[in-house]
Amino acid sequence: MTVVDEVKSRLDILDLVSQYTSLQRSGRSYKAVCPFHVEKTPSFFVFPERQSWRCFGACATGGDVFSFLMRIENLDFSQALKRLAQQAGVNLAESRSRKGETDILYRINESACEFFRDLLTSPAGKSPRAYLQKRGLTGETIDKFQLGLSPGDGESLKSYLASKGHTREQMALAGVITESQERGYRDLFRRRLMFPIRDAEGQLAGFGGRTLDESHLSASLKTGPKYLNSPRSPIFDKGHILYALYLAKDAAREGSIVIVEGYMDAIVAHQHGFSNVVASMGTALTQQQASLVRRLLHRPGSQPMSKGQGEVILALDPDAAGQEATLRSLEASWGVFQARPVASTQGITLYQRVETPDLKVAPLPQGKDPDEVILESPEGWASLVKAAVPFMDYLFTTLPSRVDLNTPQGKTWLAQIIFRQIAAVPDPFQQDHYFQRLAHLLGVSEETLQASVGRPKPGRTQTVRTNSYRGRPMSPRQGPDAQSTGGGRWGQEAARDAVSATPGPFARLEHDPLEEYSLALILQNPQLLYPRQHSSPEDISFPSTGKGWEDSQEEQKATGGLRPDHFQRAENREVFTNWMKCSTLDTLEETLDEALKGHLKYLLAKALPPLDRKQREVAFIDCVRRLEERYLRGLKREEELRLSQATPEEIEGQGQEILSLNERLKHIYFKE
Repeated sequence: MTVVDEVKSRLDILDLVSQYTSLQRSGRSYKAVCPFHVEKTPSFFVFPERQSWRCFGACATGGDVFSFLMRIENLDFSQALKRLAQQAGVNLAESRSRKGETDILYRINESACEFFRDLLTSPAGKSPRAYLQKRGLTGETIDKFQLGLSPGDGESLKSYLASKGHTREQMALAGVITESQERGYRDLFRRRLMFPIRDAEGQLAGFGGRTLDESHLSASLKTGPKYLNSPRSPIFDKGHILYALYLAKDAAREGSIVIVEGYMDAIVAHQHGFSNVVASMGTALTQQQASLVRRLLHRPGSQPMSKGQGEVILALDPDAAGQEATLRSLEASWGVFQARPVASTQGITLYQRVETPDLKVAPLPQGKDPDEVILESPEGWASLVKAAVPFMDYLFTTLPSRVDLNTPQGKTWLAQIIFRQIAAVPDPFQQDHYFQRLAHLLGVSEETLQASVGRPKPGRTQTVRTNSYRGRPMSPRQGPDAQSTGGGRWGQEAARDAVSATPGPFARLEHDPLEEYSLALILQNPQLLYPRQHSSPEDISFPSTGKGWEDSQEEQKATGGLRPDHFQRAENREVFTNWMKCSTLDTLEETLDEALKGHLKYLLAKALPPLDRKQREVAFIDCVRRLEERYLRGLKREEELRLSQATPEEIEGQGQEILSLNERLKHIYFKE
C-alpha cells in the first residue's frame, strides 16, 4: 500500500468535508451548498460509499479527499499530503526515511566492493587472479568491472563494515551478511569471486559470487552453489537488472543490444569491444528486464530509428536447456506466444495486432559459451551476431521439436500457437509467407489450415478459431477428456488479458491498470500528448469539464482529450497534472513530492506492447475513450445516488443536465 492509499484508507471524506460546510443527508449521499461558489440551492454532493464529492452546479467538478483539500485550501499536493497524513496519523517521515535507508545500503555495497577488490589484489588473491587470467580477462578489464574476492572466514567483511559505522541490521538488509541460529551473523559470500551488479543508473545494487572450483584450488573452496547472488532487498532484485547495462546503454542506443546469460560472457564481450552486450545472469529474461531494454531502445521523445537500429539479439546456448531458456524469454518477456486477446465469443477469439520488437536469436555453436566464441575469434562472434535469425524463423525451427506432429493434437497446438504470431506480423507479404510455411510444416493444404485457424489479414485485429475445449488452444498433451494442465495456461492468459468491465470510479485498488497504462504511454511517448502546433506543455490549457463541454472540443484536442479528472487515483492525477506543466522528465521529477517520485519511476519502467507510431496513437485514443466512458458512467452513478431521494420537481429541474450527460455518453459510442 502506498502512503497515499494508507492516508485515504484512514480518512472518511464526510469528516473532512463537514469541517468546511454543513452537510444534509439525502438518501445514500449528502448534500450542501457548494463551498467553492455562491449559490442558493445545494448542488454539492458527497458520496460516502465512493469516498468522492462532486459539484453539479457552476464548478462541475469533483474528486477525492486530496482534490477537495487542495481546492478548498489552495494547497499543492505535497502540502495536502502532509495535512491529511497528520489527520490520519500516518508518519510521513518513515516513508521519506526509506530513501535515506536505500542510500545507506548503496554505501554498504560500495564499501564491500572496495574490500573485495583489495583482497583480490593481495597475496590471498593470487590463485583467483590466475583463474581470471586463464578465463582470458586482462587486468584492465578486472579493474573496469571491479571484480573482487570474498574471504573465507565469514567474519572479515562484517568487521570491516562495522568499522565504517554500519550496523549488523543494515548489513543484513543490504544482503552482505546473513544470520543463522547456530553461528549468528556471518558474511554471506565466502571464498568466492565477486561480481558487483550495478543497476541501469550505475548504482551498486548487489553482488554475484562464483565458487573457486578449479582443480588447482583446495577442496575446501568447493562448497555451496556455483553462483550465489545477493538476496532480494530494497535496492536489489535480480529480475529487475541486466548485468552491464549501465556500460552498454550508449552503444545500444546507437545500434542493437545483445543479451547473453552469464557475467563472464558480458565481461569478455566488452573487453573485445562489443560494448552493446548485457547479461540476464543465467535466467530467462523477465518482463522487467525486457522493459529496461524497450525503454533504452525507444526513449521518450526520441526520433524513429534508422534501419539496423533497435535490434534485440538473444545469444543463448544451443542445447536443450538453452533453447528452453530462449523460449521462456520470448514467451515471458516479449509476448511472442501471445498476440493480445481483446474479446472471445462462440469459439472465436479476437486478437489485437501488435508490432513485435525487432527480436532475433543467434544460436551459438554446440558446446560453446559466448565468452569462448569471442576469445577464439572476435570476428566469428561478430559474424554470428550479424547472422542472427528473426524470432519467427527461430520458432519454426525450434517449436516442432517440442510436439509430436504425427498426432492431430500436436498439429492443432502448433498451428494455433504459431498462427497467433503470424497474425501479429504487420507486413501482409510476410504473413502470407509464414502462413504457407506453417501449412508445409504441418503437411496440410493452405485451405485446410485456413479452415482450422483462419487466414491472417492486414488490419488492426485478427480472429483465430479455437477448438471447443473451453475456448482455448489445446496443449499437445491435451484431448477433450484431458485435465486442464500444461497447455491450460493459454486459456488462463486469455482470460487474464481479455478486456473486462471497467471498474467503478474511486474504487480502492492499489493500482489502476487503465490509468497507469495511459500515463505510461504519454510519459514514454510525449509526442502523443502534444500536437505539432504546440511546442511545449506550457502552451496547453486544460479543457472545461462541465457545462458547455461541446464548446471545449478545440481545447480537448490540445491534450488528446485527456483531463485530470479522468484519473481517479490521486497519485496518477498529480503526475498527469504536473507533466502538463513540465517540458522534460527531469523537470517533472523535480516538481513531484517525494512520495510520488517512486510512482513516476514505476510508470516510466512499465512494460508497454511494442507498437509503431500509428498503433501508439490508436492505443492512446482508445485509452482516452475508455477513461472518458468510465468518468461519464461515474457521473451517471453519482446522478442516480443524488436523485434517488429527490422530489419530482427537483428531478424535472435537472432534466437538461441529465440529457446533457446522456448526450456525452452517446458521443462516446457514435463519435465519427
